[in-house]
Amino acid sequence: MTLRGKFGFWLIVIVVVVAFLAPKLMESTVVDAWFESYSEAVEAAQGDDEEDDDESEPVENMQVRIDDEIGEYAGIKTHELTSTEFFPEVKAQAKVIDIRSMLELQARHNQAVSAFNVAKVAEQSALHELSRLKELAKGTGSVAAKNVNYAQATYNGEKAKLQGLNFEIRAVRDETKQLWGDTISAWVLDSNSKVWKRLLSHQDSLVLVILPVDLSLPSEDGFIRLARDGMRDKARKAYFVSPALTTQQEVQGETYFYKTATGSLRVGMRLDAWLPQGEQALKGIFIPEDAIVWNSGQPWVYIQLEEDLYQRRSVSTGLTAAGGVFMQDDIEAGEQLVIRGTQMLLSEEFRWQILDEDDD
Repeated sequence: MTLRGKFGFWLIVIVVVVAFLAPKLMESTVVDAWFESYSEAVEAAQGDDEEDDDESEPVENMQVRIDDEIGEYAGIKTHELTSTEFFPEVKAQAKVIDIRSMLELQARHNQAVSAFNVAKVAEQSALHELSRLKELAKGTGSVAAKNVNYAQATYNGEKAKLQGLNFEIRAVRDETKQLWGDTISAWVLDSNSKVWKRLLSHQDSLVLVILPVDLSLPSEDGFIRLARDGMRDKARKAYFVSPALTTQQEVQGETYFYKTATGSLRVGMRLDAWLPQGEQALKGIFIPEDAIVWNSGQPWVYIQLEEDLYQRRSVSTGLTAAGGVFMQDDIEAGEQLVIRGTQMLLSEEFRWQILDEDDD
C-alpha cells in the first residue's frame, strides 16, 4: 500500500471513531450541566426556606388575651395550684340488700332450737324413768320386765327425736352459711348479736358490692364510699363484712358485702361504689369541677400565663376524683388556674380565631 493509501485509511478510522464517541461526550456534558444547575436551584430554595423560617414567628395555640374591661366584666378569678396526694379509685355497682330471707332462716333456726330443747327435756325424763325402773327391778324384782322394756322404748324414741332435731338445727346453720357466709350467718344465728340488732332496727344496712369483671378487691381492710346517682362528693363510708358467695346474673364480677349507716337508704336501692386502688398515693394537683369547661366532648381548663393572657389546656388524662379531677402531668403546682370565667374565655378564644380568619 502506498503512503497516500495508508494516510487515507487511518483518516477514515479516525472519522468513524469520532462520529461514534461524539454523541456520548455531548450527552454526558449536557447531563452534568443540567444536574449542576438543578443542585444550585435546590440549594437556593433551601436557603430561601431557612430565611423564611427565621423570619416567621411560632403560632400560639389555644391562647386568648383579655383586656381589663372585658376581664372585669367577666369576673375572671384564679387560684394558685398546690401539690397534693391522691389515692386512685375504681367505680363499681352496689345494691342495698333485703334481709327478710335472713329473718326466715333465723325463725327456722329458733324453732328448731326450741323443739330441740323440749325434746331434750323429754329425753332426759324418759332416761330417768328407765333408770328408776331398772333399779326397782334389781332390788325387789317386783317390777315387770315389760314395764322396763316399755320405758326403754320410750327413751329410745325420745333420743331419736332429739337427734333428728339436732340434724335440723345443723341443716339450717349450713344453709345460712352457704347463702351468707360465716360472718353474716354468725350475726343471724346469734340472738345477742349487736350488729344483727342494728340491721333489724334499720340503723345499719347491708350492701352487696359488685365489681367489674376484670377487677379484684385490692384489700379487705379499710372502707369504701357509696352514693346514689354518681354523687361522689356526697358519698358515705361503708365497711367490709365478707365475700359474697353468689353473684348477679347480669354482672359476673366478684361480689362482697359491706355495711353502712342506713340514713336515707332503702331496700333495693342501686348505688355507686368507689373502691381505693393501691396503697401508694399519687402526687399531682387537684382541678375542681367548677374550673372545667367542655368543648368538643373534651374537658379543658384555662391557665393564666400573663396578666391578660390565658392558655387552654386539656384535662382529659386526669383521674376522676371527688369534686373534680386529679392531674399528674401537663399542669404544675404554682400555676394560676382560672376557677371562674372559663366559659367567657372559651368564647373569646374562638371569637379571636374567627377574626383572624376574616383578616386573612
